[in-house]
Amino acid sequence: MFDKIMVPVDGSKYNEKAIDYAIAIAEKFNSTIVAVHVLQEFSSNSYDNEEDKGDDLLAHVSQKASEVGVNTIEHLITGDSLRDMKTIVRKSRVDLVVMHAFGSDTFDDELNENQIGSVSERIIRTGDVPVLLIK
Repeated sequence: MFDKIMVPVDGSKYNEKAIDYAIAIAEKFNSTIVAVHVLQEFSSNSYDNEEDKGDDLLAHVSQKASEVGVNTIEHLITGDSLRDMKTIVRKSRVDLVVMHAFGSDTFDDELNENQIGSVSERIIRTGDVPVLLIK
């Protein structure tokens, strides 16, 4: 049913839950995880540091998936996650996107059940594959 399952990775505490769900679904359907981390193209941080952080986040997903026998493809992409996620999904040829509902910099004190991050909202509105949002 799902050959490839994408999980965008941003290192937030909410993201860990989405990773776990994506791996569980991949294990059930014998799917491959496509882990994606987007390096913001106009970041004020050192590119090398951001690249190292992205590599570590992707390796974390691969390590967790391999523990249960799930294969992983890692993509470290420079771009704008809000603008480019639809294209990333299309070019990765995935059958499902599993992502957290909240943005990586969401304010913990103000979270409510009706909130959704801008990237999540955009991919739901414009994407062509099913999206599973994890709260």
